[in-house]
Amino acid sequence: YFIFSHRITSPISLAPPKDIDCIHTQKLVEEELNHRLVVLGKLNNLVKEWISELGESKNLPPSAVANVGGKIFTCGSYRLEIHSKGKLLFSGHNSNI
Repeated sequence: YFIFSHRITSPISLAPPKDIDCIHTQKLVEEELNHRLVVLGKLNNLVKEWISELGESKNLPPSAVANVGGKIFTCGSYRLEIHSKGKLLFSGHNSNI
């Protein structure tokens, strides 16, 4: 067994972020958002393929299978638009930290 003592240490720096730090943070947020959009797009395509395959397995006519579809609705943090890092929910409003 290891015993760890948890101590509160002082911050490394109290200085506000530099402009370049803010630029890099914004780029990371944009990359994360783009990645999430790509993943949701792939998931949406999988759902549409699954619905089409299900229609074919139920012997629906090809015209009906071509017109069926589905849509993914986000919920939770996505619906509240607080899914990126550094976001918290306070009193029903999203706030950056």
